[in-house]
Amino acid sequence: MAGTIRYGFGALLMAGLLAAGSIPSRAQERDTKGLPEEAVLDVAEEHTTAVLPEASPHWLYVLDPVFPHLVASKVYVIDGDSMKYLGMLNTGYVPNMALAPDRSEIYVAETYYSRGTRGERVDVVTFYDAKTLEPTGEVELPDGRFLVVPKKPNAVTTPDGRYLLSFNMEPATSVDIVDLEAKRYLGAVEVPGCSLIFPTGDRSFSMLCPDGSLLDVRFDESGAAEIRDNEPFFDSEADPVFEHAVVSTGSGRAFFLSYEGVVYEAALGEGAMRIEGQWSLLTEEDRAEKWRPGGWQLMAYHPSTNRLFVLMHEGDRWTHKEAGEEVWVFDVKAKKRVARVPLEHPAISVSITQDEQPLLFTLSEAASVSVFDGTDFSLRGTIEGVGDSPFLMYVQGE
Repeated sequence: MAGTIRYGFGALLMAGLLAAGSIPSRAQERDTKGLPEEAVLDVAEEHTTAVLPEASPHWLYVLDPVFPHLVASKVYVIDGDSMKYLGMLNTGYVPNMALAPDRSEIYVAETYYSRGTRGERVDVVTFYDAKTLEPTGEVELPDGRFLVVPKKPNAVTTPDGRYLLSFNMEPATSVDIVDLEAKRYLGAVEVPGCSLIFPTGDRSFSMLCPDGSLLDVRFDESGAAEIRDNEPFFDSEADPVFEHAVVSTGSGRAFFLSYEGVVYEAALGEGAMRIEGQWSLLTEEDRAEKWRPGGWQLMAYHPSTNRLFVLMHEGDRWTHKEAGEEVWVFDVKAKKRVARVPLEHPAISVSITQDEQPLLFTLSEAASVSVFDGTDFSLRGTIEGVGDSPFLMYVQGE
Protein backbone atom coordinates (compact mmCIF):
# COMPACT_ATOMS: atom_id res chain seq x y z
CA MET A 1 0.00 0.00 0.00
CA ALA A 2 1.33 3.38 -1.02
CA GLY A 3 2.42 5.56 1.85
CA THR A 4 2.67 2.65 4.29
CA ILE A 5 5.77 2.55 6.58
CA ARG A 6 6.71 -0.93 7.74
CA TYR A 7 8.41 -1.30 11.15
CA GLY A 8 10.25 -4.30 12.56
CA PHE A 9 9.05 -5.68 15.89
CA GLY A 10 12.01 -4.16 17.76
CA ALA A 11 11.31 -0.70 16.38
CA LEU A 12 7.59 -0.94 17.24
CA LEU A 13 8.44 -2.08 20.78
CA MET A 14 10.86 0.80 21.29
CA ALA A 15 8.37 3.29 19.92
CA GLY A 16 5.71 1.96 22.27
CA LEU A 17 7.98 2.24 25.28
CA LEU A 18 8.90 5.80 24.39
CA ALA A 19 5.27 6.76 23.88
CA ALA A 20 4.27 5.23 27.19
CA GLY A 21 7.03 7.03 29.00
CA SER A 22 8.67 3.77 30.14
CA ILE A 23 12.13 4.98 29.12
CA PRO A 24 13.27 8.57 28.62
CA SER A 25 13.94 9.85 25.12
CA ARG A 26 17.12 11.77 24.37
CA ALA A 27 15.06 14.94 24.11
CA GLN A 28 13.69 14.54 27.62
CA GLU A 29 15.45 16.38 30.39
CA ARG A 30 16.33 14.61 33.62
CA ASP A 31 14.40 15.71 36.69
CA THR A 32 17.17 16.52 39.18
CA LYS A 33 15.10 18.64 41.55
CA GLY A 34 15.70 17.76 45.16
CA LEU A 35 18.92 15.83 44.49
CA PRO A 36 22.19 16.88 46.16
CA GLU A 37 24.74 18.34 43.80
CA GLU A 38 27.14 15.40 44.15
CA ALA A 39 24.39 13.01 43.01
CA VAL A 40 23.94 14.72 39.66
CA LEU A 41 26.38 13.29 37.12
CA ASP A 42 26.78 13.87 33.42
CA VAL A 43 25.58 11.01 31.25
CA ALA A 44 28.56 9.46 29.48
CA GLU A 45 29.34 6.18 27.76
CA GLU A 46 33.10 5.95 27.77
CA HIS A 47 35.05 2.70 27.85
CA THR A 48 38.59 3.11 29.08
CA THR A 49 41.42 0.69 29.84
CA ALA A 50 43.19 0.84 33.17
CA VAL A 51 46.94 1.28 32.96
CA LEU A 52 49.10 -0.60 35.43
CA PRO A 53 52.27 0.90 36.88
CA GLU A 54 55.71 -0.52 36.20
CA ALA A 55 55.67 -4.21 37.09
CA SER A 56 56.93 -5.00 40.57
CA PRO A 57 59.31 -7.91 41.28
CA HIS A 58 56.52 -9.17 43.58
CA TRP A 59 53.91 -9.45 40.86
CA LEU A 60 52.79 -13.00 40.15
CA TYR A 61 51.43 -14.29 36.82
CA VAL A 62 49.30 -17.44 37.11
CA LEU A 63 48.59 -19.46 33.95
CA ASP A 64 45.26 -21.32 33.96
CA PRO A 65 44.51 -23.59 30.97
CA VAL A 66 40.92 -23.87 32.29
CA PHE A 67 40.34 -27.60 31.87
CA PRO A 68 36.54 -27.37 31.82
CA HIS A 69 36.83 -25.25 28.65
CA LEU A 70 40.35 -25.36 27.23
CA VAL A 71 39.71 -22.97 24.35
CA ALA A 72 39.44 -20.03 26.76
CA SER A 73 42.55 -20.08 28.93
CA LYS A 74 43.47 -17.27 31.33
CA VAL A 75 46.48 -15.52 32.83
CA TYR A 76 45.89 -13.80 36.18
CA VAL A 77 48.13 -10.97 37.38
CA ILE A 78 48.37 -10.71 41.17
CA ASP A 79 50.23 -8.30 43.45
CA GLY A 80 52.03 -10.54 45.95
CA ASP A 81 52.31 -7.75 48.52
CA SER A 82 48.64 -6.76 48.67
CA MET A 83 47.42 -10.19 47.48
CA LYS A 84 44.98 -8.46 45.14
CA TYR A 85 44.19 -9.07 41.48
CA LEU A 86 45.63 -6.52 39.08
CA GLY A 87 44.23 -7.86 35.83
CA MET A 88 43.65 -10.83 33.54
CA LEU A 89 44.54 -11.93 30.02
CA ASN A 90 42.21 -14.00 27.85
CA THR A 91 44.28 -16.43 25.82
CA GLY A 92 43.84 -19.34 23.42
CA TYR A 93 43.90 -23.11 23.61
CA VAL A 94 46.39 -24.57 26.20
CA PRO A 95 48.86 -21.67 25.93
CA ASN A 96 52.42 -21.20 27.09
CA MET A 97 53.74 -17.81 28.12
CA ALA A 98 56.91 -15.90 28.81
CA LEU A 99 57.74 -12.49 30.29
CA ALA A 100 59.94 -9.92 28.61
CA PRO A 101 63.12 -9.38 30.68
CA ASP A 102 62.53 -5.61 30.62
CA ARG A 103 58.92 -6.10 31.93
CA SER A 104 57.43 -4.28 28.95
CA GLU A 105 55.56 -7.19 27.35
CA ILE A 106 54.00 -10.59 27.95
CA TYR A 107 54.29 -13.21 25.22
CA VAL A 108 51.77 -16.01 24.81
CA ALA A 109 52.13 -18.95 22.41
CA GLU A 110 48.52 -19.92 21.75
CA THR A 111 46.21 -21.74 19.37
CA TYR A 112 42.82 -20.79 17.90
CA TYR A 113 40.24 -22.53 15.73
CA SER A 114 38.02 -20.66 13.28
CA ARG A 115 34.87 -22.24 14.73
CA GLY A 116 35.90 -22.07 18.36
CA THR A 117 36.38 -25.77 19.00
CA ARG A 118 36.86 -26.85 15.38
CA GLY A 119 37.67 -25.51 11.96
CA GLU A 120 40.87 -23.99 10.61
CA ARG A 121 43.68 -23.94 13.16
CA VAL A 122 46.14 -21.09 13.60
CA ASP A 123 49.07 -20.99 16.03
CA VAL A 124 50.51 -17.62 17.03
CA VAL A 125 52.78 -15.86 19.45
CA THR A 126 50.76 -12.90 20.72
CA PHE A 127 52.34 -9.75 22.17
CA TYR A 128 50.53 -8.21 25.17
CA ASP A 129 51.33 -4.82 26.64
CA ALA A 130 52.37 -5.42 30.26
CA LYS A 131 50.61 -2.27 31.50
CA THR A 132 47.29 -2.46 29.68
CA LEU A 133 47.25 -6.26 29.23
CA GLU A 134 45.91 -5.68 25.72
CA PRO A 135 47.24 -7.48 22.62
CA THR A 136 49.49 -5.33 20.44
CA GLY A 137 50.46 -7.78 17.71
CA GLU A 138 51.13 -11.39 16.80
CA VAL A 139 53.43 -13.62 14.79
CA GLU A 140 52.10 -16.80 13.23
CA LEU A 141 53.86 -20.11 13.82
CA PRO A 142 53.42 -21.70 10.38
CA ASP A 143 54.15 -25.27 11.49
CA GLY A 144 52.13 -25.11 14.72
CA ARG A 145 53.31 -25.85 18.24
CA PHE A 146 53.28 -28.74 20.71
CA LEU A 147 49.78 -28.92 22.25
CA VAL A 148 49.97 -30.33 25.76
CA VAL A 149 49.29 -29.20 29.33
CA PRO A 150 51.31 -25.95 29.70
CA LYS A 151 54.94 -26.38 30.70
CA LYS A 152 57.44 -23.59 31.17
CA PRO A 153 60.15 -25.18 28.98
CA ASN A 154 57.76 -25.27 25.99
CA ALA A 155 58.08 -21.52 25.33
CA VAL A 156 60.92 -19.33 26.62
CA THR A 157 62.67 -16.08 25.79
CA THR A 158 66.41 -15.76 25.37
CA PRO A 159 68.11 -13.93 28.28
CA ASP A 160 68.47 -10.72 26.26
CA GLY A 161 64.76 -10.75 25.35
CA ARG A 162 65.42 -10.75 21.59
CA TYR A 163 63.94 -14.15 20.68
CA LEU A 164 61.11 -16.42 21.76
CA LEU A 165 61.68 -20.16 21.36
CA SER A 166 58.65 -22.44 20.98
CA PHE A 167 58.79 -26.25 21.08
CA ASN A 168 56.95 -28.27 18.43
CA MET A 169 56.28 -31.95 17.70
CA GLU A 170 54.48 -33.11 14.54
CA PRO A 171 55.73 -35.90 15.19
CA ALA A 172 59.27 -34.74 14.34
CA THR A 173 60.61 -32.41 17.01
CA SER A 174 61.72 -28.86 16.33
CA VAL A 175 62.09 -25.41 17.90
CA ASP A 176 60.53 -22.34 16.28
CA ILE A 177 62.37 -19.03 16.61
CA VAL A 178 60.43 -15.76 16.73
CA ASP A 179 62.32 -12.47 16.48
CA LEU A 180 60.55 -10.38 19.12
CA GLU A 181 62.26 -7.14 18.12
CA ALA A 182 61.33 -7.40 14.43
CA LYS A 183 58.05 -9.19 15.22
CA ARG A 184 58.63 -11.89 12.64
CA TYR A 185 59.03 -15.65 12.36
CA LEU A 186 62.70 -16.48 11.87
CA GLY A 187 62.53 -20.23 11.21
CA ALA A 188 62.63 -23.68 12.79
CA VAL A 189 65.52 -25.74 14.14
CA GLU A 190 65.02 -29.46 13.63
CA VAL A 191 66.23 -31.52 16.60
CA PRO A 192 66.70 -35.32 16.82
CA GLY A 193 63.83 -36.36 19.10
CA CYS A 194 64.80 -34.11 22.02
CA SER A 195 62.27 -32.00 23.93
CA LEU A 196 61.83 -28.91 26.11
CA ILE A 197 63.89 -25.73 25.89
CA PHE A 198 66.38 -24.50 28.49
CA PRO A 199 68.11 -21.21 27.56
CA THR A 200 71.88 -21.20 27.99
CA GLY A 201 72.70 -17.86 26.34
CA ASP A 202 71.37 -15.11 24.10
CA ARG A 203 71.69 -17.35 21.01
CA SER A 204 71.73 -20.83 22.52
CA PHE A 205 69.67 -23.39 24.40
CA SER A 206 69.78 -27.00 25.57
CA MET A 207 67.17 -29.77 25.36
CA LEU A 208 66.54 -33.11 27.11
CA CYS A 209 66.91 -36.25 25.01
CA PRO A 210 65.36 -39.72 25.50
CA ASP A 211 68.71 -41.35 26.34
CA GLY A 212 69.21 -39.04 29.34
CA SER A 213 71.57 -36.60 27.64
CA LEU A 214 71.48 -32.89 26.85
CA LEU A 215 71.46 -31.50 23.32
CA ASP A 216 73.21 -28.13 22.90
CA VAL A 217 71.94 -25.79 20.16
CA ARG A 218 73.42 -22.53 18.95
CA PHE A 219 71.74 -20.32 16.33
CA ASP A 220 72.50 -17.06 14.59
CA GLU A 221 70.36 -14.10 13.50
CA SER A 222 69.40 -15.87 10.29
CA GLY A 223 68.07 -18.89 12.21
CA ALA A 224 70.87 -21.22 11.11
CA ALA A 225 71.81 -23.59 13.92
CA GLU A 226 74.64 -25.84 15.11
CA ILE A 227 73.76 -28.88 17.22
CA ARG A 228 76.02 -30.87 19.55
CA ASP A 229 75.30 -34.15 21.34
CA ASN A 230 76.47 -35.04 24.84
CA GLU A 231 76.80 -38.13 27.01
CA PRO A 232 73.81 -39.15 29.19
CA PHE A 233 73.83 -37.82 32.74
CA PHE A 234 70.88 -39.82 34.12
CA ASP A 235 69.17 -43.17 33.49
CA SER A 236 65.86 -42.32 31.83
CA GLU A 237 64.45 -45.78 32.61
CA ALA A 238 65.60 -46.27 36.21
CA ASP A 239 65.27 -42.72 37.55
CA PRO A 240 63.98 -40.05 35.12
CA VAL A 241 64.27 -36.33 35.79
CA PHE A 242 61.32 -33.94 36.03
CA GLU A 243 60.62 -31.79 32.99
CA HIS A 244 60.48 -28.58 35.02
CA ALA A 245 64.13 -27.90 35.67
CA VAL A 246 65.30 -24.58 37.12
CA VAL A 247 67.49 -22.47 34.84
CA SER A 248 68.97 -19.28 36.30
CA THR A 249 70.68 -17.57 33.37
CA GLY A 250 71.64 -14.60 35.53
CA SER A 251 73.74 -16.77 37.84
CA GLY A 252 74.77 -19.22 35.12
CA ARG A 253 73.34 -22.22 36.96
CA ALA A 254 70.69 -24.86 36.40
CA PHE A 255 69.19 -27.71 38.40
CA PHE A 256 67.51 -30.92 37.29
CA LEU A 257 65.75 -33.17 39.80
CA SER A 258 65.03 -36.89 39.51
CA TYR A 259 61.93 -38.74 40.72
CA GLU A 260 64.04 -40.28 43.51
CA GLY A 261 65.31 -36.92 44.73
CA VAL A 262 68.72 -36.68 43.03
CA VAL A 263 69.75 -33.11 42.16
CA TYR A 264 71.93 -32.61 39.07
CA GLU A 265 73.74 -29.27 39.11
CA ALA A 266 74.65 -27.69 35.79
CA ALA A 267 76.71 -24.70 34.71
CA LEU A 268 75.84 -22.48 31.74
CA GLY A 269 78.56 -21.13 29.53
CA GLU A 270 79.78 -20.81 25.94
CA GLY A 271 76.32 -21.67 24.60
CA ALA A 272 76.09 -24.98 26.44
CA MET A 273 74.92 -26.64 29.65
CA ARG A 274 77.33 -28.90 31.55
CA ILE A 275 76.44 -31.19 34.45
CA GLU A 276 78.99 -30.55 37.21
CA GLY A 277 77.79 -32.81 40.01
CA GLN A 278 74.92 -34.51 41.76
CA TRP A 279 73.58 -34.96 45.29
CA SER A 280 70.46 -36.26 47.02
CA LEU A 281 67.76 -34.26 48.75
CA LEU A 282 67.00 -37.22 51.00
CA THR A 283 68.60 -38.65 54.11
CA GLU A 284 68.15 -42.29 55.09
CA GLU A 285 65.49 -41.16 57.57
CA ASP A 286 63.66 -39.26 54.82
CA ARG A 287 63.67 -42.36 52.61
CA ALA A 288 62.36 -44.52 55.46
CA GLU A 289 59.45 -42.10 55.83
CA LYS A 290 58.88 -42.25 52.04
CA TRP A 291 59.45 -38.56 51.40
CA ARG A 292 59.94 -37.74 47.72
CA PRO A 293 59.58 -34.78 45.35
CA GLY A 294 56.39 -34.29 43.38
CA GLY A 295 54.14 -31.83 41.61
CA TRP A 296 54.23 -29.90 38.35
CA GLN A 297 56.42 -26.79 38.62
CA LEU A 298 58.01 -28.31 41.71
CA MET A 299 61.30 -26.38 42.08
CA ALA A 300 62.39 -22.77 42.49
CA TYR A 301 65.79 -21.17 43.05
CA HIS A 302 66.87 -17.91 44.69
CA PRO A 303 70.36 -17.02 43.41
CA SER A 304 71.52 -14.43 45.93
CA THR A 305 70.84 -16.72 48.91
CA ASN A 306 71.75 -19.88 46.95
CA ARG A 307 68.58 -21.59 48.15
CA LEU A 308 66.68 -24.32 46.32
CA PHE A 309 62.96 -24.81 47.09
CA VAL A 310 61.34 -28.20 46.41
CA LEU A 311 57.79 -29.52 46.86
CA MET A 312 57.82 -32.77 48.85
CA HIS A 313 55.23 -35.39 49.80
CA GLU A 314 55.10 -38.81 51.43
CA GLY A 315 54.41 -41.50 48.85
CA ASP A 316 55.58 -44.56 46.99
CA ARG A 317 57.56 -44.74 43.77
CA TRP A 318 55.85 -43.18 40.72
CA THR A 319 53.87 -40.71 42.81
CA HIS A 320 55.90 -37.91 41.21
CA LYS A 321 52.77 -35.94 40.24
CA GLU A 322 51.37 -35.86 43.77
CA ALA A 323 51.00 -32.41 45.30
CA GLY A 324 53.57 -31.27 47.84
CA GLU A 325 52.67 -31.37 51.51
CA GLU A 326 55.72 -29.27 52.39
CA VAL A 327 58.30 -27.03 50.77
CA TRP A 328 61.82 -28.12 51.66
CA VAL A 329 64.51 -25.44 51.52
CA PHE A 330 68.10 -26.42 50.71
CA ASP A 331 71.43 -24.64 51.02
CA VAL A 332 72.93 -25.54 47.65
CA LYS A 333 76.53 -24.93 48.70
CA ALA A 334 76.23 -27.13 51.78
CA LYS A 335 73.86 -29.54 49.98
CA LYS A 336 71.77 -29.61 53.12
CA ARG A 337 68.16 -28.95 54.05
CA VAL A 338 67.82 -25.79 56.16
CA ALA A 339 64.03 -25.45 56.53
CA ARG A 340 60.70 -27.24 56.08
CA VAL A 341 57.59 -25.22 55.29
CA PRO A 342 54.32 -27.13 56.00
CA LEU A 343 51.50 -26.35 53.57
CA GLU A 344 47.86 -26.07 54.60
CA HIS A 345 46.99 -26.35 50.92
CA PRO A 346 49.03 -29.11 49.16
CA ALA A 347 50.75 -27.51 46.18
CA ILE A 348 51.62 -28.56 42.63
CA SER A 349 53.76 -25.50 41.84
CA VAL A 350 56.21 -23.27 43.70
CA SER A 351 57.89 -20.00 42.76
CA ILE A 352 60.05 -17.39 44.48
CA THR A 353 60.68 -13.76 43.51
CA GLN A 354 64.24 -12.91 42.58
CA ASP A 355 64.75 -9.74 44.65
CA GLU A 356 66.48 -9.25 48.00
CA GLN A 357 63.22 -9.38 49.98
CA PRO A 358 61.68 -12.37 48.24
CA LEU A 359 58.17 -13.76 48.42
CA LEU A 360 57.57 -17.50 48.17
CA PHE A 361 54.41 -18.62 46.34
CA THR A 362 52.74 -22.02 46.29
CA LEU A 363 49.86 -22.98 44.00
CA SER A 364 47.38 -25.67 45.08
CA GLU A 365 45.31 -28.13 43.08
CA ALA A 366 42.26 -26.37 44.53
CA ALA A 367 43.24 -23.13 42.74
CA SER A 368 44.59 -21.21 45.73
CA VAL A 369 47.86 -19.27 45.98
CA SER A 370 49.62 -19.07 49.35
CA VAL A 371 52.12 -16.28 49.93
CA PHE A 372 55.06 -16.70 52.33
CA ASP A 373 57.92 -14.48 53.39
CA GLY A 374 60.82 -15.80 51.33
CA THR A 375 63.32 -15.40 54.17
CA ASP A 376 61.66 -16.60 57.39
CA PHE A 377 58.90 -18.54 55.53
CA SER A 378 56.06 -17.15 57.62
CA LEU A 379 52.64 -17.29 55.94
CA ARG A 380 51.36 -13.89 54.79
CA GLY A 381 48.04 -15.13 53.46
CA THR A 382 46.19 -17.23 50.90
CA ILE A 383 44.24 -16.17 47.82
CA GLU A 384 41.37 -18.56 47.08
CA GLY A 385 39.74 -19.29 43.73
CA VAL A 386 42.53 -18.29 41.35
CA GLY A 387 40.82 -19.55 38.20
CA ASP A 388 39.63 -23.10 37.59
CA SER A 389 42.68 -25.28 37.03
CA PRO A 390 45.87 -23.19 37.28
CA PHE A 391 49.17 -24.95 36.65
CA LEU A 392 52.05 -22.51 36.34
CA MET A 393 53.36 -19.41 38.10
CA TYR A 394 55.74 -16.80 36.70
CA VAL A 395 57.72 -14.02 38.37
CA GLN A 396 60.18 -11.63 36.76
CA GLY A 397 63.64 -13.06 36.30
CA GLU A 398 62.87 -16.61 37.38
